Amino acid sequence: MEKSKIIPFDAVVEDQITGFTGIVTSRMEHMHNCVRYEVKPPAKDKGVLPKGKVIDGPHLKIMSLPKGKKVTETPNAFEFGVKVRDKVTGFEGIVLARIKYKYTSDRYAVQPRIGKSGEYPEIETFDEEDLKQIDPPPKKKKSSGRKRPNGPHDSGTKLRR
Repeated sequence: MEKSKIIPFDAVVEDQITGFTGIVTSRMEHMHNCVRYEVKPPAKDKGVLPKGKVIDGPHLKIMSLPKGKKVTETPNAFEFGVKVRDKVTGFEGIVLARIKYKYTSDRYAVQPRIGKSGEYPEIETFDEEDLKQIDPPPKKKKSSGRKRPNGPHDSGTKLRR
């Protein structure tokens, strides 16, 4: 994800669809570039924390940026698509999403393969420190260096008219 498109923690945002306004408290980055933010409204009554909402990034409009010291984010420990194992339980799967918080460690959503039962397994989340990478990430396809537009392509020969 491009750093310029990331909404910083503590920014006040508004959901352009519903009008819900609140403060960014966490960010979920998914394997295929979907970015969602947890947005919590400010507390109106002391001792009562209102529920936050998870909102797609493109729906959010920044109302004000945080004041003061900027939060330094930790580097990503695992790339999307790598196979990891939970050191505690032995659970294995593929990293599909990363959840970043302001002050705590990152968590990763891990999807296991379908087992012998044939049932679709649930995605589980783990603290970054509890995971170990056990397979390298899938190799990216090499590009030919030139972009081709969508649609039919000629093979370098001129068309007859």
